[in-house]
Amino acid sequence: MDKCEWKRVFDQVKPTPEQEQAMLDRLLQEQKEVKPVSRRKKITVVLVAAAVLLMACAFTVATGVDQRLLALFRGDEQDAQQITEGVVSVGESYTYDNGWTVEVEQVLVDRYSLAALVDLIGPEGTVLDGEDCFVDFASEIIPEDGEGVGSYVSGSTVLEDENPEDNRISFLWQRGPSTFLKSGTQSMIGCEITLRPRWLTRGGSRGVIADFRGDQRTFTVKLPEKDSGWTYQLGCPLQVDEETMTLEELYISPISAVCFVNGTPNDSRMWGPPGLSDIYESLVLNMADGESVAMSQSVSQTYNPESGEGRLVFQTERIIQPENVVSVTLLGQTFSLENVITAD
Repeated sequence: MDKCEWKRVFDQVKPTPEQEQAMLDRLLQEQKEVKPVSRRKKITVVLVAAAVLLMACAFTVATGVDQRLLALFRGDEQDAQQITEGVVSVGESYTYDNGWTVEVEQVLVDRYSLAALVDLIGPEGTVLDGEDCFVDFASEIIPEDGEGVGSYVSGSTVLEDENPEDNRISFLWQRGPSTFLKSGTQSMIGCEITLRPRWLTRGGSRGVIADFRGDQRTFTVKLPEKDSGWTYQLGCPLQVDEETMTLEELYISPISAVCFVNGTPNDSRMWGPPGLSDIYESLVLNMADGESVAMSQSVSQTYNPESGEGRLVFQTERIIQPENVVSVTLLGQTFSLENVITAD
């Protein structure tokens, strides 16, 4: 491929000159071989890698959404339009004295859930296969709007690694909203969130791989003002085990479903009725076209025994259009959303 052909390819994607040079430098750098390889074979490998990088770049430019975020929801370009308003491009990185680099690429957020796309790059010679690895951040929502003790639930998922023998690993770090004992749950819409890397660990007894706490580097992200989700005021009886609770509210966004339930105040059980844990596997969103959408994972489940209130945040298995949900089924009980009052 001569210079003119390269130029036509890059012009279709329209990266900046700096992005173009960085891609070329990275591609050429990755062609180091232990034994001689023919010039034709080298060129073939470079062109294949270039095509992959250019397609990923073109997709992100066109939709504003990193392909890795969409892959978690089995989404395509059309699905990307449903979550665009909830995506914030960050593109910030920091290199620590220990040689590790943390890159925060994008943040995907709705009212009650947040997912940060993060890359970690180890010192030269480090091998990061991702097996049983976890990354942790300290995080705060600004302004903090609540009374009493506040807490949140967080976790991370290792993303598919195309080269498990290199020194780079990608995560989706997720957190739920802050919940306060005396004032309920705080929305993330329109706030700022801070992300301060703490450590990269490997499960079991293998311990900490990299510790970032010595340098208090904080990434601050301004979250979108617009909420992509719908809130339904229900107030319907919900049978949980042998108890009757109330399904007070249901929040549905393109990427999540949140159940607000209410039971008996001054509950002696820290986590409420055991049956609450079954909502995750039983919750299904019934769509207008007859399809059903299940949950792919639990983001956050909290219960306040003092008030008897519970909040359960789940990630949907694929991106949806909230307005197309006609009913929900949980714990074997179906609740229609037709003619139900929605709230801001």
